[in-house]
This record gives sequence, C-alpha cells and structure tokens, in this order.
Amino acid sequence: MENRGKWAPQSMPYDAASRKNFKPAVKQYDVAEVLDRVGTYKKGRNAQPIPDVTEENDIYNILGQLLGYPYSARLRRILEWLLTPLEAEVGYVLKDVPQQEQWVHLAKYFDMPVAKMKDVLQSLFQKGCVFPKDYKTWMGFRFLPRGLYQLHDGGMTNPNIETKYGPTIFNLWNDFAIHDEVEAVIPLYKKFEEVGREASDYGRRVLPAYEAMLMSQDADKMQPWEDARAIIDSMDVLALAPCSCRKRVSGGGMTCKRTQSQVCLNFNKAAIGVLHKHGREITKAEAMQVVRQANRDGLVHSMEHFQTVTPHLLCACCDCCCHHWGPKTQAGWKPEYRFRKSRWEAVIFQGACDGCAEVKDGPKCMSICHFNAIDMRETQKFDETNMPEPWAGLIQNVKAYVDPDLCWGCLSCVLVCPSSAIHAECMRDEDWVPAQRTAKQPKRIDGVDDALHTD
Repeated sequence: MENRGKWAPQSMPYDAASRKNFKPAVKQYDVAEVLDRVGTYKKGRNAQPIPDVTEENDIYNILGQLLGYPYSARLRRILEWLLTPLEAEVGYVLKDVPQQEQWVHLAKYFDMPVAKMKDVLQSLFQKGCVFPKDYKTWMGFRFLPRGLYQLHDGGMTNPNIETKYGPTIFNLWNDFAIHDEVEAVIPLYKKFEEVGREASDYGRRVLPAYEAMLMSQDADKMQPWEDARAIIDSMDVLALAPCSCRKRVSGGGMTCKRTQSQVCLNFNKAAIGVLHKHGREITKAEAMQVVRQANRDGLVHSMEHFQTVTPHLLCACCDCCCHHWGPKTQAGWKPEYRFRKSRWEAVIFQGACDGCAEVKDGPKCMSICHFNAIDMRETQKFDETNMPEPWAGLIQNVKAYVDPDLCWGCLSCVLVCPSSAIHAECMRDEDWVPAQRTAKQPKRIDGVDDALHTD
C-alpha cells in the first residue's frame, strides 16, 4: 500500500545523524542572558531620529500601522510587553539600512557599540520579530517579512520567551485573536461571500490524509504535491515545534480538545530558523509518524495552494485553538477567506455504516469532523443484506451522511471509522491546484497591504 499513487520513495528513511548535526549559533542557556542585557540598553545621544515618529505618533503606533491594525490597543499592549522602545525602533529602521553587515550600520544609526546591536538583533530574532536572509552569516535581517503572525508564531513557541514573558504574552495574544482579528476578518469574509473566489486565488490548501487516499479506488489519481510522503521525502532539514495557537489559548499549557502532541512541522530554511529558537530536529520517519498521529487526532493539515512538494511548513490545525479556524464560531465566517478545499471528499457507504451503535462516545466520524459535514439520519432505504449480524436487526436504520458542500477533504474520518464505511474519492481535476504560486509574496512589510497578505 505504501507505494501506491504517483510517488516512489527515494531517500526514506532519513537519518539526521548521517549529516552534520545542526548547531545553533546561540546556546539556549545564553538566550535568557541576552534578553536581560538588551532590556538595559539605550541608544546614544547622537542617535539619528526615527522616521515618522512624533509625540502624537510613537513607535508602537507606527508598528501597529505596519502590521495592519493601526488603532488596536490590544496589539499595542503586545508590542509594549514584548519589545523595548529600542527594539521597536531597530525593527522599524531595518528597511532603511543596507543588509550587508547590518549591525554595523545600525550601530552607527543608534550610536551604540556593534556588540550591543548584535545582541538587539538576536533578541528580536528570538522574539520572532526579525529573520536573517542568511543563517550562516547572520546578515540581511528583515522585520516580519511574512506579516503579523510570524510575531505570533515566532515568539510564543520559544521557551525562552515563555519563561520571561508568559503567561501574560499568551493571554494578550488570545485577547487580540478573539476580538481584533475577528473584527478585521468579518468584512473580508463578507466580501468573499459576495464576489466569490477562484480556486487559484490566494490562500492555503487542505492536505488530505495520505493513508486515506491510498485506500481509495482513486489512489492512482494521487499527486506528489498532495502526498505527505513525497513532501517529507523532498526535505533536507525537518523540525518539530510546539503550536503557537495551542499555547496561546491555554496560557502556555496544552489544553487542546483534539491533541496533546506537538504536530507542527517546519522544513529546510524555516526549520533552521525554528532550531535556533525552539523545537528539535527530527528524522523523516519521525515526521511521518507525526503526520499519521495528527490525521487520527482530527487535525487539518494545510500547505501553500500550488503544486509544490517543498512547502516551508505543514500546519496541523484544530477548531478550538487555531487563530484561523477557531474564531469562525464567534464571527460566523467560514475558512474560505484563507483556505481551499483539497481535491478529495469523504463518501459514506450506508450499507456498511452501523451508526457506531456500540461506540461509547458516539459516532467517530461526527466527533472528528471540523466542518460539521457529517450527521446521523434515520433512513428506510438501505440494504439489510449488506449488514453483518447482529447489526441488521439492531441499529434502527441510523446512518452517517456526508454533506459534500461542507466536506473539505481532510479525510481524517476515513481513518477512524470502526466499520470502514467511509472512503475517499477524488472529486476535482488537477487544475484545481495551480501549477505555480499565485500568492503575493511580500519581501518585507512596507505597508498595511503587505501585512494583510501573508501565508
């Protein structure tokens, strides 16, 4: 079964020890000292003025504008809690200095020793605010090139930040996500509801459970860019990291109703960035086990919406913690504003469905579905001859049904059905997924428009 589909294994299993082990530039126990030192740093008296900053419009207001929430008191509290005024100013002027030997130019700009400026950049990196273009030279830092939620993800998953700023930082982010973000998304979703969106439009795509596709009669229609095995096999560096959303909603703990596991996978350059701060390097075999567990926990994997086997990460989202999926119950919107369905859907063979009559917690398919796409209905139209004993006389004609309009094709239900009554079918052509990236890729945040369009 493992070799079905259009992908053949090339390099699995992957042994991380077979290559030179990754060694972070900053040891974990040194990070806390760097953060403490930077908290005492001040710019010199000959420092240049910060562009656009006035008495009425301070640096925190300006960063809020860049991040797409110019009047958010909640975002301001996050920035004030996490960043010193000096760090906020350094992050803002990064775009105005040459990327080569950035710390030298910044040191002159702020009238500070170069060694201290290197500390400031390292502190900002550990907090998830800046990212280097080259991890070997530690040059070419950019301020949040992928937008606000790099700050969300990069800071809260770092154990050093958790020790110094948690649980307050988690609670501040949670307050922002359930209020300001929801308010910002409502008009955006209403717009999409009115005008619609093309399948090739900007967003992420649900990645189906590969095991469910392999068991399907349509297994030969599987493509490598929707096959977790092919994606993982194509990577050179893999890292497992905590989920920022699950830490956010629980104040740093793990209270997700669906999983207690670490399931966020980062690859290649994204993985290297993660390994400098948090998470651990894993093998390809371990990554496959993470994917399988996430599928059985009912988590929804997603990746960039084009035909690639090299995404920078695989999210594994839940409907209770994720800042994209969770607020839909509060705001009344659906995930279409950001996500696309997979090419696959779940189909239930009613003749084989026994309604989970003896399952203690009720039907498995209903409890695992994010999208409320499955319900139980009474029916008189099924073939009792297909029902094994003793179900034919006991189940009272109760069967599971899938609403195809609500199914997003994650296929977790296929894996947990006790009676194997659910199957995966490929419902969309390959052109549902664009051959090339169509998403806008801002190189760095230069304004509100860039901040709103992120992966």
